[in-house]
Amino acid sequence: MALTLRIVTPTRVLVEAEVSEITAPGEAGELGVLPEHVTFLGALDLGVLRYIEGGAAKAVVVHGGFAEVKDDVITVLADHAEFPDEIDSGEAKAELTRIAAEVDRGRDDPAEVAELLLELKRAEVRASASV
Repeated sequence: MALTLRIVTPTRVLVEAEVSEITAPGEAGELGVLPEHVTFLGALDLGVLRYIEGGAAKAVVVHGGFAEVKDDVITVLADHAEFPDEIDSGEAKAELTRIAAEVDRGRDDPAEVAELLLELKRAEVRASASV
């Protein structure tokens, strides 16, 4: 038995495939989905969504959004998403270094600190997922 996975952003459809399992970065922790999963709606965190398609492991970096599981169909509505091979490894690592230096400099404004920490997490995920 298979699952249908759809990953959609405001600008494109990244994936529409039959898969055997999915692991997604939920806000409350990793979300694993196998066939006949109960109906579910949850928020996604920034991270790597992994799935098995035709026996091959595949991945997509998602930048938040929502996942709905219903009747063996998983629909991911992501704020932004990208395949690891779309990420320039050198650029991602340079961005991580730059943002880490910004965080080390410190800030007085809590909103700036929160934004920098989100950028740092995004840079870490992109750098670790890049090919």
